Amino acid sequence: MADEINLTLFHPPSSKTDAISLPPSTTLSDLSSFASAILGLDDSSIVISKDSFASLPLLFSPMNAATDGSKALAQCGIVNGDLLSVMTKSEFDQLRNRGSPARQRQRTGPPAAAAAPSGGLDFSALLGAAASQPPPAATNNNGSGTTNGLTFNIQGLLAASNANNNNSISATSSQKAPPVQWDGMHLDDAISRNPDPHNLMTILTNTSRHPNLLKELNYHNPTMYKKLMSANNDIAKMANIWRETTMKSTTARFLQQHSQQSKEMEMRQRLQRDPMDAEANKYFGEKIREENVQRQYEQMMEDYPESMGRVLMLYINCLVNEKPLQVFVDSGAQSTIMSSECADRLGLLHLVDKRFEGVAVGVGTGKILGKIHVVELTIGGYAFPCSITVMDSESGLGDKNMDCLFGLDMLKRHRCCIDLAKNALVFPLGLTGESMEAPFLHEKDLPTSKGGTMGFDAERENAELEARWEKMDTEEDDADKQEKEDGDSGGAKEESNKST
Repeated sequence: MADEINLTLFHPPSSKTDAISLPPSTTLSDLSSFASAILGLDDSSIVISKDSFASLPLLFSPMNAATDGSKALAQCGIVNGDLLSVMTKSEFDQLRNRGSPARQRQRTGPPAAAAAPSGGLDFSALLGAAASQPPPAATNNNGSGTTNGLTFNIQGLLAASNANNNNSISATSSQKAPPVQWDGMHLDDAISRNPDPHNLMTILTNTSRHPNLLKELNYHNPTMYKKLMSANNDIAKMANIWRETTMKSTTARFLQQHSQQSKEMEMRQRLQRDPMDAEANKYFGEKIREENVQRQYEQMMEDYPESMGRVLMLYINCLVNEKPLQVFVDSGAQSTIMSSECADRLGLLHLVDKRFEGVAVGVGTGKILGKIHVVELTIGGYAFPCSITVMDSESGLGDKNMDCLFGLDMLKRHRCCIDLAKNALVFPLGLTGESMEAPFLHEKDLPTSKGGTMGFDAERENAELEARWEKMDTEEDDADKQEKEDGDSGGAKEESNKST
């Protein structure tokens, strides 16, 4: 399996550049789709040229899409490190009609210092130097290449460009947009407002003004944070790391989108040929179902976003044998249950009546050690007698962190009311109409084992999350390596069969 080709895409009208890595087998049509998506151009009228639009004929245009669109990058002489100029057909026509530097060179020869069209980069000196330089003997992927018979050396062109275009380069550098930032900005704002990785890294490293940004990055993407920190605040290295990592994910995303588009186009063609095609109808039926689900999801996020929040279970504080206990209120449980470990901790284990031992059946099975017939739960200063079933902590049902569960039997016995408006469990007191409210506990009052935040260690959680991300990255790299080895071995085997 051949290595990927690293290309630089350049849009002359806006001077926008971006990088992309593609397999050599990628077709020009696929390259056009990727370039239009990355640069935000119209996919139906893309024009691509190698180096600049002075190098005619064009690599790809709407006129030759039918004949050249299926050609692979390797067949077109595109090699690692090449610069591809990309623009729409209308932009190309405007550039050609108003007398671009390329057309002026064709008539009068290369100018000394021509301005780039529409504020773009100027490649006139590069091509002028290429015409004056003797062609190298051979081409390779380390800085040289050929295009339509014109052979050039990248290093020689860059040297000539530096000698002839110092003023143009200085002007371009001086026009570079500064970082967009303000006090108190969040990571999402910093990323969306600063597409230039150099500007983004400048903001991230300014910890005196933005002390929260690196912390947010470490929380949301600890792997990226670790990679950036390995650069020791070298903005250039950090920018390269950011660009390479994001480009890898962007390329994978675009490849996935392109695969989906190709699949849909194939199914549409099959449906046009045969409206009763079972696989095509199944495909579009599933697509309609997913669209309906997505529409419901968007409506929920717009009108009921709280439904995506985490629901905290209902706990109340009580005392048993003068010892504090957090009791889980569960009207869906038939009986009030306590773990044997909790009963031992509260000094109740010796009161267990083993004549009531047995097996509890629910989600699985659990061992019942017996029953404590009368236990006083002191809630809000009032004592409430309860009968409790004791479960074996080692082989009980449900969550092993559950100490005590206040079930439906005791809720009905004491005529309790779960009042969610008041966020409390209401106990009526006698027949006078008075009541006592036991407030449900806030998450800050519950340990992490019960769904709360008490004792939450952010550093430990981040370390565990980072370890999981690293494991996933390692598995992905191993899978890519194995795929490459399988491809290489398969190609070698095929060559061996051909030679045989």
